[in-house]
Amino acid sequence: MSSMNGEVNRRVDPSLQPWREASDGSISLLAAQVGDRKSLHFPPLPETSPLAKCSVLVELTGTPVLYSYTIVHFSPKTNKAPQTLGQIDYPEGVRVLGCIELPAGRRPIIGESLRPALQMSEAGPIYVFHPLEKAAA
Repeated sequence: MSSMNGEVNRRVDPSLQPWREASDGSISLLAAQVGDRKSLHFPPLPETSPLAKCSVLVELTGTPVLYSYTIVHFSPKTNKAPQTLGQIDYPEGVRVLGCIELPAGRRPIIGESLRPALQMSEAGPIYVFHPLEKAAA
């Protein structure tokens, strides 16, 4: 697996880095299917979980849609811009909590299609969601 800057990463526990990066830079989030259960679990189980041995990683490839959101406003002392957090539903039946990155002044729209992406943070890369760009007509 390669990182955002092209370096090869060592194997990372999927519960700590629950995504797969494609050669074109797009990412797919990963979930776990445990045993015979049809439901998926996000993030994937840690490798130290007793259930990890009977689970299979599944790539979430469907188009996620926004289920709900909230805007977090930080204390003025932090000098941080408000941050939009959302619950995002995948057609595979998984609901994911994540940051939503929007153009300045734009608010999220319940039910809109999103796409996952990677963003660098103080703690390293994290997954975020962007509105799915509509193709030009």
